[in-house]
Amino acid sequence: MDELDRRIIGALLAHPRATHAQIGEAVFTSEATVSRRVPRLLRSGTVRVIGVIDSEATRRARSLFVRLRCRPGTARRSAEHLARWQESGSVKLLTGSVECVAEVAYTSNEHLLQLMLDQLPGLDGVLAVWSNQVIRRFSTPHGWSPSLLPADVVDRLRAQRMDQWSEQPPVGSPPPLSRLDESIVASLAVDGRQGWQQLAERCGASPVTVRRRTEAMMTAGFLRMRTVIEPSVVGLPVNAFIALSVNPTHLGQAGELLAAHHAVLMIAATTGDRNLCGEVALESDSALYAFLSGTVGQLPGLQHADVAVVLQSVKRAGVTPTAPS
Repeated sequence: MDELDRRIIGALLAHPRATHAQIGEAVFTSEATVSRRVPRLLRSGTVRVIGVIDSEATRRARSLFVRLRCRPGTARRSAEHLARWQESGSVKLLTGSVECVAEVAYTSNEHLLQLMLDQLPGLDGVLAVWSNQVIRRFSTPHGWSPSLLPADVVDRLRAQRMDQWSEQPPVGSPPPLSRLDESIVASLAVDGRQGWQQLAERCGASPVTVRRRTEAMMTAGFLRMRTVIEPSVVGLPVNAFIALSVNPTHLGQAGELLAAHHAVLMIAATTGDRNLCGEVALESDSALYAFLSGTVGQLPGLQHADVAVVLQSVKRAGVTPTAPS
């Protein structure tokens, strides 16, 4: 991993399906160089590019953060068990007031009832469970942009995207996705950078049809592209989960302020004992201190802040992270 690799990753974060020519222009290198480096980064597992169905926009599911306090010596086992659940998108081991945090999707109140009253308390070693339902997302990893490229370059790459990278509340009722749409989504969830011809062969349709349906889902906000990395790969080894209590009259303003910060991977308004939860990644403990004192501490309406440093990312974006080779 060198500086050019990091810049290429920055370009992929800004535009996951950018062409090799677009990436080369953004990072000031040749298309041939990019065509060698991007596949290497993908093969190594350092970087994944995936297509993600927006569960909120399609009304398929809602999500919540669950925080677990575990018996000494059982947190890793509980986290690994939770990571095997289809409902869990991310699972992290923490140091702090709780030992594990996960983002879990649910499809109905009955499903949520089963998760909260039966499955989560039934995990071996779990002593207590706190849940915070997501009610408004201010930022997500789809739009995360650590300081790897100049802001104007990031803006230029984002402008070339077909999918939505920023967070917008869904409007209206979504139409049902066709069988072909579902096939496209499933294929892009495995390899988000495959070309139209390859995608068409896997989905059993013509490249023109597949491209038209894919771009229609992107522009509607149903299908979103995401570049997935562990923050430590790009020099941000201090990863933390923050759970804040903010005066409700200032909740929107506080969420937008955090969403604009380059260290914030995601931040969402939630119900429960904390009403603003999210994830941050920084280069050092001193940078985390500066973020907490200079950004979190200055948020309007802040009443309480819990900060738990991530010890291990057991699951991210639905998959157990792979150590770079």
